[in-house]
Amino acid sequence: MSFNQQLVGILKDLQGTWTESTLIIGSIFILLMGLVKPSKLLMKGGFAISIVLALYFNMDNDLGGERMMNGIFISPSSIYFGSLFLLVSLLVLVFKREKTHAPEFYFFILAMLVGSLFIMKANSLLIIYVAIELVSLSSYILTNFSFKKKGFEAGIKYLLFGAMTSAVMLFGLGLIYGLTGTFAISEWSPTLFSQTLAQVGVLMLLIGIFFKISIMPAHLWVPGTYQYAPADATAFMSIVPKLAALVLMQRIFATGIFNVDHWIFNTVLILGIFTVIAGTLGAFRQTNARRMISFGAIAHSGFLLPFALMDTTTSQEAFWWYAVTYALMNLIVFYLLDSYERKQIENIEDYSKASESVWLGVCFTVALISLVGIPPLAGFTAKFFLFSALWEFYLIHSSNLILWYLVVAILATVGSLFYYLQISRNIFLVTRGRDKSINFSFSTKIVATLFSIALLLLFFAPKLVIVMQQLLNNVHE
Repeated sequence: MSFNQQLVGILKDLQGTWTESTLIIGSIFILLMGLVKPSKLLMKGGFAISIVLALYFNMDNDLGGERMMNGIFISPSSIYFGSLFLLVSLLVLVFKREKTHAPEFYFFILAMLVGSLFIMKANSLLIIYVAIELVSLSSYILTNFSFKKKGFEAGIKYLLFGAMTSAVMLFGLGLIYGLTGTFAISEWSPTLFSQTLAQVGVLMLLIGIFFKISIMPAHLWVPGTYQYAPADATAFMSIVPKLAALVLMQRIFATGIFNVDHWIFNTVLILGIFTVIAGTLGAFRQTNARRMISFGAIAHSGFLLPFALMDTTTSQEAFWWYAVTYALMNLIVFYLLDSYERKQIENIEDYSKASESVWLGVCFTVALISLVGIPPLAGFTAKFFLFSALWEFYLIHSSNLILWYLVVAILATVGSLFYYLQISRNIFLVTRGRDKSINFSFSTKIVATLFSIALLLLFFAPKLVIVMQQLLNNVHE
């Protein structure tokens, strides 16, 4: 092969990483901007331009399959989930920026975004490890951007859990490579993983992925981190790395190395069931609003987990639907939590002080009802699709664990009604402690209203999400 042919091949491979390259260049540019202490508007503008350019390259990518010496794998899922992640990053800008959010804050958001995109595209075990570590290191630092003592404690706990799961995952990667002789996921086959030790290696790899999804037993870092990290960073962390890890996990199980009756498949299902239970029961005991939402997020991780295991057409569409809805719900909930916290309202019972702010209370209730999964909001459709996909998978494979998963998910959905709506109860039904001086800005009400309308719109026009996915697929093709 001539030098020119090699050069053309290298450039074509690099085309598959234009999105990530744009974000890397943008993050460096933002750090350089920090040297001249730019205005808030200029900083947000630089961040937004980086995201928009990356979104263009992501949608303009007409490549597919393995690239960069089998290091990455570009699929339709990586294209439309990548677009979702970029849009979520753009919406983070609606959060009010603290003075302590220096240029480094946006740098680490972009770094986490780059890591998440590589997690989805990773085809090499080495890239999986590096990408997860990039996301984790950025998350540890962003947790401390609240610059509070409790925030530093949460960051240290997060770091310790991350270091432990990273070590387990690295050991698992060593076992996989040593016993199969390949780093590439696309080369995996049931024959390569016939040995129990190789299967244990995959389970160790999954534990590292569980850390990003917050699946038991790697979920203990979530409550403290979500409670004390800045609201915009928390919203981002609760959506992008979690969904990216699920897409990676979906690709691992799509290789067919484990069937429905395999012990690893059943182990993942059992851990998912206990994750739903732990998140639901943990939320009942909370008095702090953000901590309660964090346990709800753990339960939602359990709801999302089956999508990485199911391989039906219904489950694929349901996964995309749930992902879009979950992202929208989390953005509005953490935006409203942040708005109330700026008025010194943090505990659930404190929300009675803001009883005079009826409109924002209505928007918050809309978001909470959607998290529960009650019509006429998008959360109901997402839960309905999830239950339908689980039932269909049960009918195909007759797995009792899938049936138990469905029953527990339904019961947890009913249970969530009693802890999510505690906030609404205090806003509208508890009259003691009202503070008429608590008012919210017009811009806050506008943003909350637009998010609420979006949740309503996706319920009455659910085809919008499927059409969005189809359009992105057409662009990719």
